Amino acid sequence: MSESIRSQLRAFYAALRPQYDGPATWLWFVGIARIGLLLILIAGILLLVEALEYGYVLGGIYLGSFASGLWYFIVLRREGGVSPTLTWTQMVVDFGVVVATISFTRGEESFFTFLLVVVILEAGVLLGLIQGFVFATFASMFMFFQFAASAHLAADPLAHWYNFLIQAIAFFFTAFISGYWNQRLSRMKQFQRDILDNMNSGFLISDPKGVIIAINKAACDILGLVERDIVGRHVDGVLAPATGAECPVTTALRSDTDFSSYEFYCECGTGASILLGLTTNRIRNTQGRLTGLIATFIDLTEMARMRQELQQQDRMAVIGELSAGLAHEIRNPVASIRGAMEELLRHPDKPGMNERLAKIAVRESDHLNKIVTGFLDFARRPSRERQAVDLCEVINDVLANLQRKYDRAAGLRISIQKPKDPCVVSCDPTQIRQVFLNLGQNAVEAMQEEGYLEIQLVETRGPYEIRFNDTGPGVPPDKVARIFEPFYTDKERGVGMGLAVCLRIVNSHDGTIQVGSRPEGGASIVVRLPRASSRE
Repeated sequence: MSESIRSQLRAFYAALRPQYDGPATWLWFVGIARIGLLLILIAGILLLVEALEYGYVLGGIYLGSFASGLWYFIVLRREGGVSPTLTWTQMVVDFGVVVATISFTRGEESFFTFLLVVVILEAGVLLGLIQGFVFATFASMFMFFQFAASAHLAADPLAHWYNFLIQAIAFFFTAFISGYWNQRLSRMKQFQRDILDNMNSGFLISDPKGVIIAINKAACDILGLVERDIVGRHVDGVLAPATGAECPVTTALRSDTDFSSYEFYCECGTGASILLGLTTNRIRNTQGRLTGLIATFIDLTEMARMRQELQQQDRMAVIGELSAGLAHEIRNPVASIRGAMEELLRHPDKPGMNERLAKIAVRESDHLNKIVTGFLDFARRPSRERQAVDLCEVINDVLANLQRKYDRAAGLRISIQKPKDPCVVSCDPTQIRQVFLNLGQNAVEAMQEEGYLEIQLVETRGPYEIRFNDTGPGVPPDKVARIFEPFYTDKERGVGMGLAVCLRIVNSHDGTIQVGSRPEGGASIVVRLPRASSRE
């Protein structure tokens, strides 16, 4: 057999292959309708079995078709779909049952001739346009022989064959309508598939229970898996975090929240750990009920490596800047101490001057110690030891510390607002308490110990927000960008390391910190810390 003939045969077989791309629910509806119709036919045959010449034969055909329909249900239940062979077999059985029913019940005058339209409709929906025309052709041929066999008995031959023509047109029109719907649906799904497969980002869709129902080619390439090994599995087994934490897609479905550009290390199919950037979008129907979730993700492993290299370069630049700033800050107190000591050497016999110079030396030494301590706090690597901490308890401790420290400030008022339920984060409680206490002290000092400081703990749909709102002078716009820089301060005796240390600690806890002026006056500093996962 030549290659051209083989290719033509392959094309022919492909054209006859079922092209149904609709939901599996329709297969259940078709199967239930088939079983229901067969039960009605079986009941009618049992009632008329004595009147029909071949009643028992027809009843046996119905029972065989009923068994075939049950097997169709079993396969659909077990596999979630049916194979092309089983679909064709069931269609041939249905067509045969209808043909036998019409043949045994008065031929072209049978009440059951409409069932041919039903079978053609079923073929067009389940198999496709060409297959629908195939069954319409066979139905027309069958009815042609039925009409030809009784043509000599017809009183009006023209009306007799006109009736056949109307039925044949109905058959082909039904095949066209049902097959065209199938074809449009298939093309639409193929178009959507082409779009998804040409995306550079990974894309998957899960049902409300987290079972993956669709995935694109880029996602398979990123995860190192093939589509048949992914579709039908729970998302926990596909996007499993390397840390053993809960899958973010599962978290989004469980907590009814979405992730945006969430980064985590995932164990891919090759066994390697890759860094993914994930965004989720929940799908809801018109009634607002959750019907699924769309997750898009990209491989950030190479980007993370480049980012690490840039951070190393930036770190060297920061070290240079910090060294210059530290040298500048140390130079002033050292110069003051040296000047005091030189004056003390020139006038050792003046007690009053000696006492004043000693106080200067002690004061500048303390300032120098603050500079070194602040620099060491900034340079020290934040603790990696985390535990579940209730932020409500932390801000209660901060409030008590501030009230003790400024108990003599009559014009100062400090209050807190917090939810009734615990607000749990995973953090180092000592470091987070240090951040909150530092921010509170800065706010009180900015108000010169007179005014109102409100500490709010707000529970949003995302991270927790801790807001420090004061009634001080606020932060000028030109200073907002520099307020977290090391050694930057407006205080006369300040070191300028407190907020820099706060920023470093908050960032190490995967949080953010922002500062701005309030419309009603004063400053507002907002710290955002992510919620603790359910496994922490």
